[in-house]
Amino acid sequence: MLNGEKLLAPLERFSAGLRGDRVSAVLLEGKVRDAGSAAGGSVQRDIMEGRLSAAAAWMWQEAVWLTGWLAVGMLARFWAFGWFPVREDEALYAYWARLVSSGIDPMLEHVAVDKPPLFIYMVAKFFTWLGPTLTAGRLLNELCSLLALLLLWALARRMYGPRTARIALALFALAPFAISFAPTLYVDPMLTAWLLLALLLASYGLGLGAGLALGMAFATKQNAVLLAPLVVGALLIAAPPVWWRWAEDRVRRREDGGRVGAVLGSRAAGTVVALAAAALGFYYIWFKVWQWDGWRILPAEIPNFWQQAWNTYGGFGLAPVAAWPERLAAWVQVWRWLGGWTVGTVVLLGLAAVAVGETLREGTRAMPGDHRKGDHRGSPLRWTWLLAGFTALYLGGHVVFTFQAWDRYLLPLAPILALLAARGLEVGWMRWRWGQGPRLLVMGAVALALLWGAGQATWARIPVGGDHGAYSGIETVAAYLHEHVPARRGVLYQRWLGWQWDWYLWDGPAGRVYWSAPGMVTADLAADPFGYDRTIVFPAWQEAERPALETALAPYHLALTPRLVVRGADGAVRFTVYHFDRTDGP
Repeated sequence: MLNGEKLLAPLERFSAGLRGDRVSAVLLEGKVRDAGSAAGGSVQRDIMEGRLSAAAAWMWQEAVWLTGWLAVGMLARFWAFGWFPVREDEALYAYWARLVSSGIDPMLEHVAVDKPPLFIYMVAKFFTWLGPTLTAGRLLNELCSLLALLLLWALARRMYGPRTARIALALFALAPFAISFAPTLYVDPMLTAWLLLALLLASYGLGLGAGLALGMAFATKQNAVLLAPLVVGALLIAAPPVWWRWAEDRVRRREDGGRVGAVLGSRAAGTVVALAAAALGFYYIWFKVWQWDGWRILPAEIPNFWQQAWNTYGGFGLAPVAAWPERLAAWVQVWRWLGGWTVGTVVLLGLAAVAVGETLREGTRAMPGDHRKGDHRGSPLRWTWLLAGFTALYLGGHVVFTFQAWDRYLLPLAPILALLAARGLEVGWMRWRWGQGPRLLVMGAVALALLWGAGQATWARIPVGGDHGAYSGIETVAAYLHEHVPARRGVLYQRWLGWQWDWYLWDGPAGRVYWSAPGMVTADLAADPFGYDRTIVFPAWQEAERPALETALAPYHLALTPRLVVRGADGAVRFTVYHFDRTDGP
């Protein structure tokens, strides 16, 4: 005969865990024992079956919620997949990956790379598997974005419990920045996924795994070093891992193990071991990245990736204090899109402020259903302090230091903001004291504000992420150049679209000449003005540069003749292809 008490107890604890109610599990176990003693096996079986049904119901609800919001997140992230061409940096990463996958330059020895290798080589692998197309490259980031949803849900459960995890999953599924960057070829979606994995492992006290994951984030993008304090903070909050507590228990059972067991039982000792393991894991990946870079630049004809990034972005340092107001204004124009529109952003930040307000008001007390002592997860209030403090320092640091005001730098904050806002929403719901009707009305308004922002991002109507139409038609221009620029004695002058041409003209015209001033063009053609077939492309936003070039060409009896005009879906001109024609007859 089945022992109902032994079978039911773990399922009850699991069901109660899904509800975030650990006290009920203990009480219900007692009820089962009492019922079994008083009424015999029949009553015990009836109660056991009822509780098993309740546990199964909670498991089913959790599975439905998880599956549903993953589907919503996937739909939102794939909706604009392939709508637009790639922007400059995306084209550059795709070009590097194609150099690797094609075998032309597998170590990237002949290009000035300013990023660590992981993302580039992963895109190259997708090119090898699926073909060298933008669809294959973008698919990698879509997968990283979906993985980030799962990791965030698991992290929220660890930090705050299942109720907050459900809300956080929904908020991150609707996060405009995450939606906008998913169908791009930027490195940041992969960076964000590695960050979430590092935080999840750190929340369990698994220092080595957290360090390795943070190292993989660094191997994706060197900006990961800015995220290290968040992972270190998570290790400081988390209790020692299971294996540490198991070792403590084994040693304490020995007659001579009291002193050693006391050391193992020390939280500080466990934390030191976890931090040391994290440093070791991170250093291993760090070393491998620099080892790759050292092999790549031998002999040292090009700078290492770190120096190249320094050169590309003009160095890094503390911005002059006088520039801080201007820089703050520039960053505010980026921050305002975190919620998809200004109202959505205010709502998200307001919910995060509610979570922070709870920590100020409650101190170390927890809400009903929060983790209790001995749960080995860390206090939810401490997690809130960590997330909020890091977010404030991260945003402030990007203002006072010379970071460019670029949206992609804020993508790692999207899941952190979702965690804080989810906690704030749960706190607001639990603490509301003004009646059920007003509470539902306020929550409905919050939902509408967030859904509108998510919709704007899904339809690519916010200036975040990749291209939103400025480069529409560049494939048509590339096809024209393939056909009309001769392989021999054909010249394409490039200035604003050089990185795109590296990708779109991979096997196209090889005779490309960079120019940044009209004098560079005239210097190139002066020796033989009419001996080459010359073409130049002007994007619509750079047409103001054309008159100066035409003036410089006049003494050489050359003029720019439009051969192809490409318009966007709105009818506005996007690109014009000009041919260099003689003005004094053949």
